[in-house]
Amino acid sequence: MSSLNQRQSYVLTQGQGIHLSANPIQTEKFSIQKTLRNGGKIRFKIRYSAELQGFCLLEVFLMRAHNRTQTASMTIPNSGSTANVQEQEREFNIWEPGDYYFFFKMSSNTSNNGTFYIEDYQLYWSAS
Repeated sequence: MSSLNQRQSYVLTQGQGIHLSANPIQTEKFSIQKTLRNGGKIRFKIRYSAELQGFCLLEVFLMRAHNRTQTASMTIPNSGSTANVQEQEREFNIWEPGDYYFFFKMSSNTSNNGTFYIEDYQLYWSAS
């Protein structure tokens, strides 16, 4: 009976401690073997804080390494203020196994709009 209540999950990749300002950041490549073809769900979770002077977007792109195409993305809008640690989570549709990387970007109207600090992030597969 207890096995029905336990959710099986598998971490595909994770990272922490990224300071993001004017220049985008690309992570190291990682391999994904468990996809939606295995059933279940793939979710991306990010915890971040920000010190901003105006409206700004934190953009996260999951890219296929071999052809540099975007597989999934997440956009987090923030107004011009200091944001304490916040958490966002979203489902990502990943159908093909292979090598991937994340591309983190800060978009704003001005060149120096502040900083996002990515406390940690995790991409994981879980049984549905």
